[in-house]
Amino acid sequence: MSGKDPELSRLGEALSSARSAYAAAKKTTDETKARLNQTGSMIQTFNAKIAELKKGIDSEYNAMRSERAGGDRNAADGHREAAQSMQEKLTEIYESKKTCFTELDEARAAFNKALDSQKILRDKVQEAWDSFNARLEFLKTENAKEQAKWKEKPCRICGVPIRYNVEWKHIPNLCKDCFDKDKLNWEDRVCAKCGKTFRINKSWEHIPTICGDCRKTVKAEKAAKIQAEKAAAEEEAKQAEEERQAAASALVEVANEAMSEEMPVAEE
Repeated sequence: MSGKDPELSRLGEALSSARSAYAAAKKTTDETKARLNQTGSMIQTFNAKIAELKKGIDSEYNAMRSERAGGDRNAADGHREAAQSMQEKLTEIYESKKTCFTELDEARAAFNKALDSQKILRDKVQEAWDSFNARLEFLKTENAKEQAKWKEKPCRICGVPIRYNVEWKHIPNLCKDCFDKDKLNWEDRVCAKCGKTFRINKSWEHIPTICGDCRKTVKAEKAAKIQAEKAAAEEEAKQAEEERQAAASALVEVANEAMSEEMPVAEE
């Protein structure tokens, strides 16, 4: 692939942008998930405290009843007050837990929203990636086709490989060094026939004295002359053949007449 493909660059930028948006969405999802987990942990902590307080309250009430049964009202009152204190704490924890459930619902809603957004952006990343890869494969195929047009041939003078494209209108026969040297052999000459200037190469075995147009004219005139001479020769041969055939016919007639004169006349 020669150069930078604008469409591939555009698709690459779109892919990078989609990945950045997905990374930001994933970060938001992770943050909301952490908030959700933290709220869930708080609820679990509240549940543990609630279970512990309930157990303590039951223990205090049992102790209160035991003390009352034993007749120690002061001790019983102490256990009752402890149970009531624990009940107040239990009520506070229930209120905090209730608030925490509201926070949990908000955190879960935020997490689900972030997760949905992340999934949408993940699909966009995949679409951008597919488009980028499709363009890349297309360019690879086109590049392979373009590379197939390039061939090599040896320099006519030194044999060094010359790389050329089969679609070039003029395919070089000389490498650059030999071409530069060969330019020194070229010079202008004046046509001996029409006076126009034309170029010749001093390394040619036969250097012309007339320009290409005049050479074409001379060649055409020579061809016309040869054709005319051929036609004249054919006409002369035809006439000679006709004369030969006429002479042969005359001889046959003379011979027939001679034979007629020599034949004896039949007697009656």
